[in-house]
Amino acid sequence: MREHPGSELELIYLFVQLVDAGSLSAVADRLSMPVATVSRKLSRLEENRGRQLLMRSTRKIRLTEEGMALYERYKSLVSAVDALYGDGEDPLEGTLRIAAPISIISMIFMKTINEFRREYPGIRLHITQKNEVVDLIDKGIDIAIVGGIQPDSSWIAVPLGTLDYRLVASPGYLQRRGMPTHPSSLAAHDIIKVWPLYNWSLRHPQGEAFYYDGPASLTLTDLQGAISACVDDGGILYGPELFFKQELQRGLLLPVLPDWRGETRRISILCHQRQQQPAKVKAFIDFMKSRAPGLFTMDA
Repeated sequence: MREHPGSELELIYLFVQLVDAGSLSAVADRLSMPVATVSRKLSRLEENRGRQLLMRSTRKIRLTEEGMALYERYKSLVSAVDALYGDGEDPLEGTLRIAAPISIISMIFMKTINEFRREYPGIRLHITQKNEVVDLIDKGIDIAIVGGIQPDSSWIAVPLGTLDYRLVASPGYLQRRGMPTHPSSLAAHDIIKVWPLYNWSLRHPQGEAFYYDGPASLTLTDLQGAISACVDDGGILYGPELFFKQELQRGLLLPVLPDWRGETRRISILCHQRQQQPAKVKAFIDFMKSRAPGLFTMDA
């Protein structure tokens, strides 16, 4: 009586796994079954096929011509089954679609992204730089980098670091217009506002709080442009200290109202799920987490 097709496919699966493993003992370990069971099943497959498929011992095997033909015929099918059920390795390749604010990629993450590309050359990155909230599912986004409160609680947030906000201005501007002594005097100055905080809260260590929602001489969505305008004596800027740390270190910008501290915004990676992540998604998240401490430090 001929073997049921499903049962024979199980035997063929075992046979292909054996050839890939290289020995009876190795495939027995891989499939968590006794060597005697492996040997018995292979004998049954040979009996069903009416021919010898391989010469074997517990240490090594050698395919017959018929065995090689059977292996070549079914190896791609077995690989597909392994991939379907998660037994095969998820390849580190394909396109990884990322959504992120305009400035954070260009000013903070670009060097690290290039390092990732060199380490994982099979993964192509397609980065959408927008300050607006992106519908991740509708746009087919794998990963989003966001600041502040995550827009969709159904996504998994992986924290990378925090941005501390403060006021700065150029020495030339402060020499010309004077240094403010209290947030209430900001309305008399040229103010540069930049996305996402067009209005902001300041707090003094002694407990006094101040909310600024006054006018701006210049409003931008690009932080890099806002910093350039500030360095060029354009006014007082409220922004994340990390983004202009080099300008502070070089004396191109100076703290304004240094005793008053602004908001702290958390930067996170959003992804679809914590479990069963595609290998390219997991690789990117792990890589960014490993580099994050160096990215979010004010040290030179």
